[in-house]
Amino acid sequence: MQRRTLFATAIALVIGLAASYLLRRQQGREATQMAAGESARAVADASGGAVVALAVGTAVIEGEVQFTGAAPTAGKLHREADPYCARREMTDPTVLVANGRLANVWVRIIKGAPDAAPPATPVEMDQQDCMYAPRVTTAIVGQKIVARNDDPILHNVHTYLGASTLFNKGMPNEKAAPIEYVTVEPGVIKWKCDVHPWMRGYVGVSSNAYQAVTGGDGMFRISNLPLGRYTVEAWHEKFGVKTLEVTAPAHVIFAYDGSEH
Repeated sequence: MQRRTLFATAIALVIGLAASYLLRRQQGREATQMAAGESARAVADASGGAVVALAVGTAVIEGEVQFTGAAPTAGKLHREADPYCARREMTDPTVLVANGRLANVWVRIIKGAPDAAPPATPVEMDQQDCMYAPRVTTAIVGQKIVARNDDPILHNVHTYLGASTLFNKGMPNEKAAPIEYVTVEPGVIKWKCDVHPWMRGYVGVSSNAYQAVTGGDGMFRISNLPLGRYTVEAWHEKFGVKTLEVTAPAHVIFAYDGSEH
């Protein structure tokens, strides 16, 4: 009888311990989900912005770049000086606004993200119809940039980092060998053609892979981020830089009012 009592007591103790363990585990999961939920609440505009709830478990910073001023009308580029370039009429792509959002804005994380090794695939900057294409693109420090001339006329590729010339080389026509350049530091590389002054292009170089360029809809998306706090920067060739702090995942709203930097 005594053995049965001891055995029953032992069984009850084991069941109690197991139930306690499962309860603590469930509470831990709930605490983790709550923390993730708190981390997922961050929507900001350029001045701080409003905060709303986002889906738990995502690791994306996405958003839009709004243009709050009067949207300018893209003017005609005057390319009559070169008969080849004059064949096609082009408008100025410096400020492109659609549905109140701004295109060609380089968005990147400048604090909180680890550096990345450069991809083996080069970034390409083409000269097509007397324009640089794409207008704005991105690279990682150490990544190669390849410049090509797709036109049957002379272009002179002149690139700058700040006020310093990186390289200045002529490309006589579409048969010219590509120009290759390996990026060495973060920043915006400005591309211009000394023969055709309206030609401009930009490569945003970052030390990490978390960057994007807004499309024609003014939207961007930076994926594969761990939950955490980050400093995000937006850059536009005419309107300059804006920064804000966010907690990933987040939907971010940058806002430009048309004031030049």
